Amino acid sequence: MLCSQFPAGDDVTARFAEQIEQVRFARDAGFSSVWATQHYLADPFQYLHPLAVLARIVPESGDMRIGTAITLMALQNPVDLAEELATLDIISGGRLTVGAGLGYRDAEFDAFGIPRDARLRRFLDNLGLVRRLWTEDEVTFENEAVRLDAVHPVLRPVQSPHPPLWLAGHTDGALRRTARMGLPWIAAAAHVDRDYLHRQVRFYRAACAEYGRDQAPVQVLQEIYVGASDEAAVEDVRAALTVKYDAYRAWGQDQVLPPSQSFDAEFDKLRQGRFILGGPASCRAQLADLVDHVAPENILLRPQWPGMPQEKVMASLTRLRDEVLP
Repeated sequence: MLCSQFPAGDDVTARFAEQIEQVRFARDAGFSSVWATQHYLADPFQYLHPLAVLARIVPESGDMRIGTAITLMALQNPVDLAEELATLDIISGGRLTVGAGLGYRDAEFDAFGIPRDARLRRFLDNLGLVRRLWTEDEVTFENEAVRLDAVHPVLRPVQSPHPPLWLAGHTDGALRRTARMGLPWIAAAAHVDRDYLHRQVRFYRAACAEYGRDQAPVQVLQEIYVGASDEAAVEDVRAALTVKYDAYRAWGQDQVLPPSQSFDAEFDKLRQGRFILGGPASCRAQLADLVDHVAPENILLRPQWPGMPQEKVMASLTRLRDEVLP
C-alpha cells in the first residue's frame, strides 16, 4: 500500500518518484497487488488522488492487481466515478479492485455538500448506481444529487460483471451491512488493537453465516516496518507514526470506534497490538499470528508514513522480502 501523503512543503515530485521505486520493488519481489488510499483537504499532508496515482503506476506494476483502499464513494458523482473506474480497469487490462468506504471526516462531507443525515444513504445510492452503470443497459434513478432518465451506459470495465468490490467499515452496523450485501470486508487492523480486531472478525463472519454466506473473506490493511532489531524498528518509525496518528486524532478517526480504541495514548502504548513492528523475527511472529487468528484472504501492507525517509522504507521492504516472508 502506497503512502501518497507528504508533509507540507515536501518535494512531492521527488517523493512520488520514490513511490515508483517501491512499486517496482514490490513487482519484482512477487507481491500480488498495489493499493492507493484517499482523503481530501488532508491538512497537514499533501495527499495525492488515488485514481491518478494508480493510472500512473499501471506500466510499472507488471501483473499485480491495482486497487483503491479506499475510495470515498459517498463524496463522488456516481456517473463520473463509474466511468473513471471503468477506464482504469481498461488501461490496466482488467486488474482493478475497488475498495469503497463511507468515510468519517466532517470537512470532506461539508466540502462536497453532503448533510450528516444523508451520508449513509448517499454512499449506498452511489455504490448501487456504480454497479448498475457497469452492468445494465438502461438506468433510471433520481435523488437530490443525481438524475438519470433512462440513460444507456456504454463504457464497461474489462472484468465481468465488474471489478471486485470490497467494503471498509469499523462499526457493527457497517460489518453487518457488508455481510448482507455479500461483499468482502476490509479490516483496518492498525486502527484497533489485536483483541478488538479478532472480535470484529468473529462478528463479521457470524453475520455472513446469518445471511447464508458460505464465504466470508476478510482483507486486512496492516501497517508494517521491519527494522534491524526490535529496538531499532521502534526508533526508526516513532516520529513518522506519531505525526500520522496525531493527524488521525485531529481528523476524528477514532471517534467512530469504541472508547477503548482511542488514539489518545502515548506512542509506546498506542503501537501495542496495532502495528507489525520490530526486527525480522518479531515481524514473522506477528504476521503468523494475524494469519492464524484472522485467516485473511489478503494482507495489504503499508510500509511508510508521512516524512519517513525512502532509505528506511527500502531497507524495511528488503528485510520483509528476504527475512520475513520466506
